[in-house]
Amino acid sequence: MARPKRSEATKLALALEELHAKIGPTQGVVRGQQIKNATRVLLLEKGFLREILKGWYFVSDPGAHQGDSTLFYANFWEYLAYYLEDRFGAQYCLSAESSLLRHSQCNVIPRQIQVLLGVNQSQIQDLVFGHSLVMYPGQKSMPTEEQVVLIDGLRCMSLPYCLIKLPPRLYQTWQKEIQIVLGTLADPGAIAVLVETSGLGISRVVASLRQVGRKEFAERIERELAGSGFHLPQVKDPFEPDAVYQLQAIGKSPLYARVQLLWKEHREEVLAMRPTPPPAWPEIAFLQQVEAAKLEDAYHSLSIERYRVTPELIARVAAGQWHPDGHPADREQTEAMAARGYLDAFELVKQDAVAAFRGESTAPGLAARLFSDHHQEWFQALFGPSVTAGILKRSDLIGYRRHLVFLRGSSHVPPHFESLRYGMEALQESLAEETDAFVRAVLGHWLFGFIHPYADGNGRMARFTMNLLLASGGYPWTILQVEERERYMADLESASVQQNIGDFARFIAWNVEKAVANLDLRSVADK
Repeated sequence: MARPKRSEATKLALALEELHAKIGPTQGVVRGQQIKNATRVLLLEKGFLREILKGWYFVSDPGAHQGDSTLFYANFWEYLAYYLEDRFGAQYCLSAESSLLRHSQCNVIPRQIQVLLGVNQSQIQDLVFGHSLVMYPGQKSMPTEEQVVLIDGLRCMSLPYCLIKLPPRLYQTWQKEIQIVLGTLADPGAIAVLVETSGLGISRVVASLRQVGRKEFAERIERELAGSGFHLPQVKDPFEPDAVYQLQAIGKSPLYARVQLLWKEHREEVLAMRPTPPPAWPEIAFLQQVEAAKLEDAYHSLSIERYRVTPELIARVAAGQWHPDGHPADREQTEAMAARGYLDAFELVKQDAVAAFRGESTAPGLAARLFSDHHQEWFQALFGPSVTAGILKRSDLIGYRRHLVFLRGSSHVPPHFESLRYGMEALQESLAEETDAFVRAVLGHWLFGFIHPYADGNGRMARFTMNLLLASGGYPWTILQVEERERYMADLESASVQQNIGDFARFIAWNVEKAVANLDLRSVADK
């Protein structure tokens, strides 16, 4: 008796089961030989796999267009670790420059990664989306095993070894990244012990430490070396004087120092674009303006998703319930829950905004405290309906995200979840120290999204944060129109990837000025 033919849904479900069995629910990279040829062909056809280079694939979103780079960036470091280990085993290490970027937790995927090889080979390997690997013999610079650390599965130079191996020119090219990691150094002996590797390299580290305000730490390195009979040669200051930041992040993630640096670097540029607030207006008028904005403001949402192969997806495919663009009923339910959650959260933010509007002038820093104390409550209200519906667990709304997330089409990858509390700590401290409401609002919005503390809803939370902080300066509730979404997202991307805050600050200022111009305070005064 002939075996009945399998349906397309069954074939796809079986292919996804095989992929899931090989890579699990959290990995995003697969080598072609790990799965059957028929499985690979079907998953490529359906958009669940995309090729990085011949024989290597990353798990993709079948609903994304062919040029969507999201999943490539999501899986980049994972892919690189698999690829280099498969080819070279322990006979490779990222260069000093590339190791530095991993230590500093640089969130932008570099166009080029340099790899030192312990074998006599040279190759430039092109990847998709304009990225490449440059691999070359590096026996003279290759660290010992004691000076190698694994970061995201990649063999990198230890931070002390990396710093002393950086040539002087890179102290200019990557001065921000170097200053970020200098703020985290805790053991002077880890630098001093490398004296036989490069005394001149240690001198540059010591000089740079002095420049960034860590004079005592630099002197401890010098004393340890002097005790062994070695005196460091003098070198000129590695950093330009106008690009030096006083960062302290000992015992903390580099994200803490990065948020500090970004705030200090961009504050003056944002302040120069500060719009004029309206003349003093009564609290009741502010409350009326916020309430009137509620329904229009509720249209704005931003969801960031990452697609992964899961058992739940396999079950839906097998049952013929999977649709690349989502089932209409699913979309309607999701939209209804999002609207209910937004309105619930809006009410909480409104209360805080009114309090900030009323009290910031007599209680400086009130808005920052309201944000610190209540942003978690806003988030819980935002997704409360999803808990009621059984889509999310209550534990999903406690604390910050506990897994990686990625931004569609962006080469900026949000920080690792283990660093989030340090990033949010630095953000809250920066908000508390800032004296200008507009600067707080612009940088608070941007850096909240940059840190990306939640699995979803970060855009909505960032706009709530912006309006709370604007209220502290007497500004009206400001709606960022959906018609401007393309410009808005492009300006955020430019700020996070190119460090160009100007366009985003101008965009916010323009919208605030519109909101001020639309105020009719005469009608309030007549009441």
